[in-house]
Amino acid sequence: MTKTVKTLLLTSLTAALCFTAIPPASAGFAQRHPRRAEVNGRFRHQQGRIANGVTTGRLNAGEAANLEGQEAAIKHQERSEVRANGGFLTKGQQRQLNQEQNGLSHEIYQDKHN
Repeated sequence: MTKTVKTLLLTSLTAALCFTAIPPASAGFAQRHPRRAEVNGRFRHQQGRIANGVTTGRLNAGEAANLEGQEAAIKHQERSEVRANGGFLTKGQQRQLNQEQNGLSHEIYQDKHN
């Protein structure tokens, strides 16, 4: 297996673990809460954009790993905030996460078009 394939598999596995680890305290209401659903929908969309960039060759393994790492950090922040607020996001937290996702979205675009 080449180093590039190993790197892609590792980043995919990391992302999969990041998106499947849901804290038990937030299992019911929080998953369906509109603010959290919006944030999680954006994560899924951006994950697809990164995967598409790798598939089409517009992102190399290093760029994909960097973007995945940033995405994982934002996801970790979201989960921490949900745990701290009884299973949901406040409007301010949602706004902050959206701003961070906007920045990551811009980076995905830049990396795919360089």
